[in-house]
Amino acid sequence: MNAIALVVGNSNYAFNAPSFVLKNPGNDARGVAEALTRLGFFVNLYLDEDERSFRQHLHDFSTELNKYDNCLVYFAGHAIQIEGVNYLAAIDTSFEDESSAKYTSIQLDLVLDYLRRSLCKVKIVILDACRNNPFASRGFNDSGLAPVKAPTGTLIAFSTSPGERASDTGFGNNSIYTGALLKHIAHENIPIEEMFKRVRTTVYSLSNKKQISWEHTSLIGDFYFNSGQLIHSVDLPYGEEYVADGRYEGSGTDFDDVISGMKTYTWDVQKASIQALRKLDKTRLGPNEKFLIGRNILQVASGGEFSASDIMADLDRYLQPWADGDENHVLNGILFEMYFNSEGRFRGDRLKTGCLDAVCKLEDNQKYKSSFEFIHKQLSPFREDLYYIPSSNPQSVPVECVIVEDEVMVQGKPRKHTVLKRVMVKGKLVYEFNGNEMEMMLTPVNKEHFPEHISRFLSIPLRRLNIVTSIDVPDHFRIPYYM
Repeated sequence: MNAIALVVGNSNYAFNAPSFVLKNPGNDARGVAEALTRLGFFVNLYLDEDERSFRQHLHDFSTELNKYDNCLVYFAGHAIQIEGVNYLAAIDTSFEDESSAKYTSIQLDLVLDYLRRSLCKVKIVILDACRNNPFASRGFNDSGLAPVKAPTGTLIAFSTSPGERASDTGFGNNSIYTGALLKHIAHENIPIEEMFKRVRTTVYSLSNKKQISWEHTSLIGDFYFNSGQLIHSVDLPYGEEYVADGRYEGSGTDFDDVISGMKTYTWDVQKASIQALRKLDKTRLGPNEKFLIGRNILQVASGGEFSASDIMADLDRYLQPWADGDENHVLNGILFEMYFNSEGRFRGDRLKTGCLDAVCKLEDNQKYKSSFEFIHKQLSPFREDLYYIPSSNPQSVPVECVIVEDEVMVQGKPRKHTVLKRVMVKGKLVYEFNGNEMEMMLTPVNKEHFPEHISRFLSIPLRRLNIVTSIDVPDHFRIPYYM
């Protein structure tokens, strides 16, 4: 999904009154950010925003919108209406009087105007506000938010109906509304309108019929939060801080010291950590820890550190002591790291597949069947973006390569060279020589090493690569430098 989100949760309001402090917006914002990340959104998460930072982050967000097809703004915290205009309260909003509040808050119309001006096809605003309203005692309108008309291509979702209040509690560590949203948002192939209807039903039930969420939409066409593109499966058997291991902090144990050392970019430190890894008591490490070890072994090996590279070169022997029955969580981690980054997001065209051949040597080994079934499941939503997915039932991939003699520009003059003209995988054109390349944009390659270049370019294991050519591959020819 090509989507971006701004997520804000304001809990610790500075105004000197205990009733202004909210319990759950921080939890709510973090939960929404995690859910959206798993759904493929690029998420900007901010907690306890003062007016200046809120305004700046909103502006920064607006400058990025035209790069994306879909955008979303989520706000949890206090919101008020003044003379029919809705405002989102920053943590330093002044509630001395209406004029002070207006000029120290963020007008909802500003948010909508930024979205309206963008090229995004789908624009979503979710407001979990009007919680435990403390404003009436200060002379403010106590009737919740005013109705809002959604600009074309926009859906605005409110935690409660216009003029009503919302609950800050009621769904574990979340508000009733955000808790219901998190319950339903990842359900597969549910149109957005139907998803919010399910949220409304849950909110209505859990609030004893006191709170009814509300939406206004002018969306054109269908939108699904989850059309099968989850960053990882909802039933992934590892904790979030191990899946999004960039957030892993640890608690200062020997294991944490090893992981911390492996995460550095210094070979000497990485080598010492690999050696220390061998001394850890495997029986005291659970699936999460073993999964994290696998991820970091692959990371270190991808950086070229020799001891980690040695592990990958003799991977079967190294993995055997780490087995837990039919499961090998270390191998699961290695495979996951190839395709998913430190936020648990699919890497797209930045795969770590330098060790793919070494790993895929194990595909035919029944000892590792579970691991290859695991990664195949995780990569299924991205099958259109990959030319090869590791599997317990591996298949060869035919790759059609057309090699011809064509003209290449050399110092402004055409010169004949034998070049790679075209590459096709399963009928899909992957590369085509346009006839205008300069010599400096092409690199010489010999017949023997050509398959290795194609393997790296397409992220297909060399052993699964079946190159079909229009002519016999010449001893020497030229291919694009980036292959």
